Amino acid sequence: MLVSDPPRTRLLAAVFACIAFFPTHTAHALRAADYQRAERVHDSHLRGALRNASVLPHWLGDGRFWYEREDAQGRRQAVLVDPAKASRQVLFEPAALDAAVATFGASGPRLRLANVQVADDGLRLQFSGEVPVDCQWPRWQCARSPDARPPADALPSPVGDAWLQVRDNNLWLQSPGTATRALTTDGEPGHGYGVLPDVTLRGIPRRQGRLPARPFAVGWSPDGRYVAGIRYDERALLDYPYLESAPASGARPRVHTVKLGLLGDAQQVRDSLYVIDTGSGQQHDIALPKGWNVLSEAGIVGWDGGRLYAVIAHFGAPRRLRLVEIEADSGTVRTVLEEASDTRLQLNVYSYSRPAVAILPGQDTLVWFSQRDGWGHLYKVRLSDGRVQRQLTRGRWVVRDLLGVDGNGGWAYFSAGGVDADDPYVRGLYRVSLQGGPIQRLAADGSDHMADAGTGALFGGRAPQALSPHGGYLVDTVSRLEQPPRTVLRASDDGRELLVLEAADNRAVLAAGWRPPQREQLLAADGRTPIFATVYLPRDYRDDGSFPVIDAIYGGAFISNAPVTYAEAVSALNPVSRASLAELGFVVVSIDARGTGGRDKAFHDSSFLHGADQQLEDHVAALQQLGERYRGIDLRRVGIYGHSFGGYSAARALLRYPAFYKVGVASAGSHNFQGMYGGAVHGMDRLFGGVLPHSVMAEDVPPPFAGLDNAALAANLRGHLLLVYGELDENAPPALTLQLAAALNTAQRDYDLLYLARQDHELFRNDATYTHRMWDYFVRHLAGQQPPDAVLAPLPGAPG
Repeated sequence: MLVSDPPRTRLLAAVFACIAFFPTHTAHALRAADYQRAERVHDSHLRGALRNASVLPHWLGDGRFWYEREDAQGRRQAVLVDPAKASRQVLFEPAALDAAVATFGASGPRLRLANVQVADDGLRLQFSGEVPVDCQWPRWQCARSPDARPPADALPSPVGDAWLQVRDNNLWLQSPGTATRALTTDGEPGHGYGVLPDVTLRGIPRRQGRLPARPFAVGWSPDGRYVAGIRYDERALLDYPYLESAPASGARPRVHTVKLGLLGDAQQVRDSLYVIDTGSGQQHDIALPKGWNVLSEAGIVGWDGGRLYAVIAHFGAPRRLRLVEIEADSGTVRTVLEEASDTRLQLNVYSYSRPAVAILPGQDTLVWFSQRDGWGHLYKVRLSDGRVQRQLTRGRWVVRDLLGVDGNGGWAYFSAGGVDADDPYVRGLYRVSLQGGPIQRLAADGSDHMADAGTGALFGGRAPQALSPHGGYLVDTVSRLEQPPRTVLRASDDGRELLVLEAADNRAVLAAGWRPPQREQLLAADGRTPIFATVYLPRDYRDDGSFPVIDAIYGGAFISNAPVTYAEAVSALNPVSRASLAELGFVVVSIDARGTGGRDKAFHDSSFLHGADQQLEDHVAALQQLGERYRGIDLRRVGIYGHSFGGYSAARALLRYPAFYKVGVASAGSHNFQGMYGGAVHGMDRLFGGVLPHSVMAEDVPPPFAGLDNAALAANLRGHLLLVYGELDENAPPALTLQLAAALNTAQRDYDLLYLARQDHELFRNDATYTHRMWDYFVRHLAGQQPPDAVLAPLPGAPG
């Protein structure tokens, strides 16, 4: 039988608990000025403040290239670079452009340089805008363009003589001087061509007309003859409702409906391939074998004349991945090679980065990425029979990105991490001969070397631009946490620096009061695996044990999130607010633990069927080590916050380690798997455990995922937990947060809930209310102070 404590005993216990919880030394009471100082260094306010942080080269046929930069006033300039002469010159000043186009009613600030072409008398600069403009350079004479310009939502052909647009779920072909014609005719809602499908989680803004986009999952052959792409069929998916309770106008709530297959649904999105001859209009639809889908992040990986190459995958047990060759004229499909694994199969150490794969036209050669040896390396494969001719790279390190292949010179260029057993997240630049032999270092000195690697199919499918077309030069952006980016032109044969292109202007960043974080190497919970962290310290940090610590987590299996470069640390993708929280007196830490990408296969696969649990074990171990290293940290006051999968991870931290994590803020959390999207295109089953048999999927909570449901741990909550959701969030539907709230209600646990009207998944970047409440929550419950009466300015990108 339980006997309750007498009132006086309970009171004394509470007093002693408070004395133990808060140190005798406390920082000054926070004022509105402190929040304003924290606001100035918030990632959203600093986005764009670091000018000319990178260079995207556009290569010309004569070996030169141009790129865009910002001048001191923030206006766009174009710069022409001649690598052979190691020279650069500004093509035009904004004032000169304004004057040159004003005579015929165009506005310089509204023009955007769309293309540069080599002409007999110099260059032809083509500007897009309300009035299309052509300018001759260096004579600098401008006139209205006689040619039609592709609109912003068009996909131009590689040779620039035509473009594609989507109308009424079909592809339409436009060429200057000719009538627009339908390239496809059988597209329909839920099964169109080039239409952004709901599976991309942008269904609501697309239906509202707020998301003009180029044709999705479509590409041209290099000669412009063929168009090929992926077609998604969402017609059989169930409707998923979103309730907009507080619309911008009117009092009646609005219901938005998208197509979404949840984990466990019998019907999931299906896909197929197609290829069209733009001249004849002949179309071939390529049905995939039963149970196979296009690897969505890879799509079509290359062409060789009239043959295209795509990657398809089967996510059963074992998982299988195939490179297939498709004859454009007949639609005939041939399997080139196949790989298998009991866990993950991917073509880059980061799942959604561009595949580290290259087709060498006319050479019967493929450069292929594989983790078959447990790491992540490049292989030379014969296309005609799929035979591996040689492993090009090897060792206890990973290839990060394939930057390009010089087929004539016989070299593959790539970035890699951990080659010299140093920080595996810091990139160096290397090359290796296609004939074999040791790798050659081009730039590997402890700084991060970022060379453009293009984008994966889900983010536009752009090819890498860092390497010159003939393989002679590389564009490299060099940085450290404490060193602003510096972009240089290198010779590709030995990596020597030829020319400084840009030194980033960080004056606005420094003026805002931003300070660089520190990098730390730690050990995982197993006591032997190196893991890495980035630490943001308060301005007045000292080794007196008085500073609460906050774990800024993402926890998803797809990326790493502890910055290694200046630009990443200034304005991160996820999580944000680290520098701001440090300004408010917290030590803020981001840790890349086991289960995340960017390392060897075993490191990554520890999250397979285990979600974030392995990572959280490592986070606890890492924070304890940091508490020994940084004596100012008070490990009795540990908080955590995260967004999206980070929201899941933050809530789970309080539920799994209630004695360690005392305060958490979980925004847009994917708190269970059965309420998330399913299927082989991008479902949670595919990402974390393999597509399940229908007999298993029919259950409310499929057994492999039942243990990952945060609601199952609701009764464990002891600390302070703030749940945050946006009502129009398609990435992490509001129902997931509310379902966890329902479980906490049932368990009679105390928690806080913040609802954000009309917000989508971007709330953590663009919502001042979320930012304000998150800061207040840590100040009140972790620092033990009363938050000041402050108002934050609206953040860029906030919904109307």
